[in-house]
Amino acid sequence: MRRSLFALVAALTLLLPLTLQTPEARAAGATAASPAAAMPGSAPMARVIVKFKASGGVMKALAAKPAGERAPQHAATLAQRTGLALTDGRPIGDRMQVVFAAGMSSEQLAARLAADSEVEYAEPDVRRHVQSVPNDPLYPTGQSSATPAVGQWYLRPPSVGMDAAIDAQTAWDTTMGSSSVVVAVLDTGVRFDHPDLGGKVYAGFDFVSDIPTANDGDGRDGDASDPGDWVTGSEVNTRGTVFYHCTDPDANGNYIGENSTWHGTQTAGLIGAATGNRTGMASVGRNVMVLPVRVLGKCGGFDSDILAAMLWAGGQSNSPVANPHLARIINLSLGSTGACPKGYQDTVAQLNGAGVTVVASAGNSAGLAVDAPANCTGVIAVGGVRHLGTKVGFSNVGPEVAISAPAGNCGTASGPCLYPLLTTVNTGTTTPGTTVSGANVYSDSFNYSVGTSFSAPLVAGTAALMLSVNPSLTPAQIKSALQTSARPFPTTGASTSGATACHPPNGSVQDECYCTTSTCGAGLLDVKAAVLAIASVTAPTAPLSASTTNPNVGDDVSLDGSLATVATGRSGTFEWAVSDPTIATFTSSTNASTATVKALAAGVVTVTLTVTDNANESMSASTILTVGPVTAQVTPIPAATSSSGGGALGLPWLFGLAAAVFTLRRVRLI
Repeated sequence: MRRSLFALVAALTLLLPLTLQTPEARAAGATAASPAAAMPGSAPMARVIVKFKASGGVMKALAAKPAGERAPQHAATLAQRTGLALTDGRPIGDRMQVVFAAGMSSEQLAARLAADSEVEYAEPDVRRHVQSVPNDPLYPTGQSSATPAVGQWYLRPPSVGMDAAIDAQTAWDTTMGSSSVVVAVLDTGVRFDHPDLGGKVYAGFDFVSDIPTANDGDGRDGDASDPGDWVTGSEVNTRGTVFYHCTDPDANGNYIGENSTWHGTQTAGLIGAATGNRTGMASVGRNVMVLPVRVLGKCGGFDSDILAAMLWAGGQSNSPVANPHLARIINLSLGSTGACPKGYQDTVAQLNGAGVTVVASAGNSAGLAVDAPANCTGVIAVGGVRHLGTKVGFSNVGPEVAISAPAGNCGTASGPCLYPLLTTVNTGTTTPGTTVSGANVYSDSFNYSVGTSFSAPLVAGTAALMLSVNPSLTPAQIKSALQTSARPFPTTGASTSGATACHPPNGSVQDECYCTTSTCGAGLLDVKAAVLAIASVTAPTAPLSASTTNPNVGDDVSLDGSLATVATGRSGTFEWAVSDPTIATFTSSTNASTATVKALAAGVVTVTLTVTDNANESMSASTILTVGPVTAQVTPIPAATSSSGGGALGLPWLFGLAAAVFTLRRVRLI
């Protein structure tokens, strides 16, 4: 019997976070290592390094103990002094140890403990990481055997002359992205055989329904590979065909053929190319996954295909088949002039409502109005800037732009392009070349990638990193965090003499100019700041105290949650619950910060307080009431021993613990 009870205690202890233990059990029985890992789906434990004052009573009492018992383990003492539920972590030195708590952040716990007169200092026990600079050979600056010589300048921290760099490198110290986050790239398809996309790209789907446009011999199917989107001079000059005058005319007004762009492969690489694999390039999202959805073929694609693909990618349609890899972000590096069509507006609204963020490029019409669908409400429209932070000449502008990111620019009128966005590409001029033939390569200073088509993937990849930190983010929260964390646009240093502030679109082109918040969005994309803005937001706290945990039948118990907190700028609501209303029932409001329960019958009951903020994030805390008289006496289980102390768990507490299993709620950081 005793062996079975020990097994049950061990199993239940592993199942429950420490917030559901009584203060007595915390003070007496937790091991040094047990709090370090939070239960999956629960809030992480606050952990703080505490150093005690040498002259304080705590250390004087410790000095009187035998030498082998002098390691500081004073969570119980601090708990009594502060009223917090604390747990001992491992000792670090003669006067230093780790202390754990639940229901608050490490910063909050450190502030509370630092105020204690016995404590010399308290500071968060911060997780450190190896530096996250990737080992991909094309990432560094100072390239001598490859171009551009500046490497992937746009991913590094900003510096003099590289003001627009987005600092993904520092953001990777917080997160390298999660493979559970999927970014759908609605484009020309992808070259699955590219060595930097292997293992990073799902199968996707081909939504191009017009067979001539598709260029792969059939309509919609499960093959999202890019067969090439080249178009010949004969095709674009043949009247009555779908390709007639579908390209841009040259300076003489002649319509000419175009080579394959491998556009989808380029955008996919910027978002999620394999990184840290000693091959090729690094991507913004690093570990996030890419879902290629083919919507563009020869001379582009039709709205009907694009809209159907958007709904499918975001899990709002199972036609023609169900999507097994639902995207949280959709990247649209495509568009055309004109107002937002109603079909796009309806589709974006539906996707936003389902938690899907839509990112689109503003367009490349040299300072004219933002293209559709980037100009649709709910889309994060991305403008393009030069390496200096000024608007790049081809980028569109307008109040619809949410934020701007590097779009690539050459910096010289002739010769090699100095500041393109290096990414994955294929060298086939029409049909794709093979890996064996060396055709799966990277854009460079001569075959370069520039355009707002490549600004948007940088923002989409950033949004994926943000969701990797906090999967509960809404599209509106992602957009807000991107904008509030953006760096200001520069007001000096343009490469063009006499450059002025960008003006709203008025039908005339405008080259390099100084961005404003009404023309280029909130500022320059800052990946580090955006990720940290999400990581630093805390869930609500729900500290709970009771006037007694051992009432008698007929007693009233006062419950207090008034010390609960929510993140700055948010409001919160309270909800109280009891696990067994036949043992105790509420006699006051259950929607206030305080409540009262009356003990009705002998037994063990769990009282839970849940604090929920207006972003629908919540935190719960519980306390166990043992209502007497208890008719049956049970021999306590002997104390367990460990290097950091032991304690005993009585069966009433154990039964309450079992009941409390069913009060757990998933808690997500915000």
